[in-house]
Amino acid sequence: MRANIFLTLVSLTILLSCNQQKGEKVINQENEKQQEMISNKTANDYLTKDFVVQKENVSNHVRIYSKENSYNNFITIIPSVGRGVEDYTEMYNSTITTKLVETGYTVVLIQPRGIGKSKGDLTSKNIQLTDLANDIKTTLDSIGIKHLKVVGHAYGNRVARTFTTMYPDYVEGLALLACGGNFEIDPEVLKSVQGSLDLSLPDEERLKNLARAFFAKGNDPSVWLNGWYPELAYAQNTATANTDGNYYKNAGGKPFLVVQATEDAAAPPEKAGKILKKELGDQVTYIEVEHAGHALTSEQPNEIAEDIIKYFENK
Repeated sequence: MRANIFLTLVSLTILLSCNQQKGEKVINQENEKQQEMISNKTANDYLTKDFVVQKENVSNHVRIYSKENSYNNFITIIPSVGRGVEDYTEMYNSTITTKLVETGYTVVLIQPRGIGKSKGDLTSKNIQLTDLANDIKTTLDSIGIKHLKVVGHAYGNRVARTFTTMYPDYVEGLALLACGGNFEIDPEVLKSVQGSLDLSLPDEERLKNLARAFFAKGNDPSVWLNGWYPELAYAQNTATANTDGNYYKNAGGKPFLVVQATEDAAAPPEKAGKILKKELGDQVTYIEVEHAGHALTSEQPNEIAEDIIKYFENK
């Protein structure tokens, strides 16, 4: 009798244990399924607002990406020379916007003047970096954002540092990707940059230029074959020439992250990020990314996103 009761209890225990394991397995499978659904999403899945801000003679096309229309923890990304904010979406092989949104950020992408619906004077010889920074402030003011984190990629790092210098109270954190320094770019690399912007050249020739100027060896330069705006690039370079680099160099004293690519021909670490770190000391948190060039946001987007997220989480 007691033996039968004992066997029954043992059987019941085994049954409950098996059911618990099955239940845990179902829960784990469901969690994995939900995670897979998230990882399969793109920036377009999180696009919640798409509009144009008009102020006098300047219009800025804005796209806002968020989860479940929850608008907080704002972050913006300022793109490279002659390129648009699509660079941080899957359109150009980048998951950065998606990763930021999935972490809890509201990503505000403001298209530079001269691209699509964003319009403004690009012909004036007097254009300054402050004008480009003011485009961002005007847009933020129009949509009621007074505090955010700022990421500047390549040329965008100059605009980001200028904006931070002008409006430090707006900036909760600053990260710079592939930022340049006070040095002369290698003549051959400069020639390739110019060739990349020359849309009249055959694709084959432009791909060679793109590979040399922007991509690490073995990475696919065709990712950036499209998406160039030469008129904007010319105006941006004019703005740089018309602005004293010392004005924005230390971003108004704000601490910032520098992410430098080890194979960046346009901004080699030893001439750019490392020099900036040496000059500004503890103000700069410096890290490097392997197997990437100036187009690092399209070459190593997941790693770049993780670096940005980790830095801002620890601030």
